[in-house]
Amino acid sequence: MKTIIVMLFCAVAVALAHPPTSEEFEKIVEECKKEHAIPEAELEGLKMVNAPESEEGKCFVGCVLEKMGVVQDGKFSKKTAEMHAKKKMNGNPEELEKHLQLINKCNDEVGSHDDKCETGPKLMECIKTYAPGLGIILPGSEE
Repeated sequence: MKTIIVMLFCAVAVALAHPPTSEEFEKIVEECKKEHAIPEAELEGLKMVNAPESEEGKCFVGCVLEKMGVVQDGKFSKKTAEMHAKKKMNGNPEELEKHLQLINKCNDEVGSHDDKCETGPKLMECIKTYAPGLGIILPGSEE
């Protein structure tokens, strides 16, 4: 379970957030699993940055991102994502720049969505599409 939690976090927030403690994150994941019965196969798919297709899976991802603050009122919070990226990348300006570019790109891609159940998966798709081109290595990809 811990691997799934770590990989889920990486998948949905690799470039966007400073993770809460493992204990806090596990609590968030468990709360969202109770609220949204994501199929096990989709939970496993998150390890490879595959956005879920079921409504429960989509809402699960949105729930996790919302509880982390990356999604607020159903919308992607560029400001919060930038704040977390700056905190996490403190002292590494090259990595920060890559992550800020990804945040901007994904804000353009998903900024108009206002339903967490759509915003979360769209954000995952955006990360999967654009992170490699910026030199950001995702879980399951070759280094």
